[in-house]
Amino acid sequence: MLEWFRSLISKRKSPEPASQSCVGCRASILGATEEELFFSGGVLLPGVGWFCGIKCESQYRLRFRIQPAVTPGGGVPHATAGKVRPRRPTGNLQVLPAQPEERTDARSAEEVLSAVLRSRRGP
Repeated sequence: MLEWFRSLISKRKSPEPASQSCVGCRASILGATEEELFFSGGVLLPGVGWFCGIKCESQYRLRFRIQPAVTPGGGVPHATAGKVRPRRPTGNLQVLPAQPEERTDARSAEEVLSAVLRSRRGP
């Protein structure tokens, strides 16, 4: 029994690498300083803590409806900011005339609807 206690104490004395736990999934992120945590894949959300990656941070932001910052406090643009790509035009582009042509024979929707209702009622 005494040997078992000694083995437990010797296991606890072994130095473990410094790490933080992910706020989202509780995974371990290796690193003692902010720089080490960042280079091991961690993402810092100010006021919340460290996340193991962008996926966990995005899920946390969605869950608590936190808007992504365009540029976080560190000054480096965020990986998820600006993720929306601009739409590209398709091949079926039609050039619209500068001035829409006015049709003289056009009827308003009200006139068309009243004519249809009159025709259904009969003479």
